[in-house]
Amino acid sequence: MSYDIYFVRRAPGQSWDDALDALEAEEDAREAEVPSSRGQWEQVVSGVQEILAGALVVEDPPVREIDDRGGTEIQVSCFSSREWSLTVPYWSSGEAARAIAAQLRAVARVVQDATGLEAYDPQLDAAVVSGDWTPEKAAVVFDQVARSFEQRGIRHG
Repeated sequence: MSYDIYFVRRAPGQSWDDALDALEAEEDAREAEVPSSRGQWEQVVSGVQEILAGALVVEDPPVREIDDRGGTEIQVSCFSSREWSLTVPYWSSGEAARAIAAQLRAVARVVQDATGLEAYDPQLDAAVVSGDWTPEKAAVVFDQVARSFEQRGIRHG
């Protein structure tokens, strides 16, 4: 189970749900990688590595990932150079969750700036970079999940 952020192209006035539906329809129609996006990927890698210094880069087109294993566990994924997402396990709570959420926002800004896609958080139904999303609001979700795990006797790691 992970905290997810998706990147979508949203038309003015378009709802998040409609933008996500359009992304799914685009995925169904997609057959090949977009070759012009290599520069976007390199820009994302460079920016993310400034934030997550120990992150591992894995390229196996059409899938590319940046994975901060052993650190924050934040993972940036790019599929066919068009579908971008961020994920992080719900392993943190309290101040640690706020710190990870702050890094999520910074990484989301890097991807958004490089791709022109808007970072969307379905847990909070909010834009991550340009909306009223805050690390504190995201940390509340982490805390709720941590309490749920604790109540069920589930431990991370």
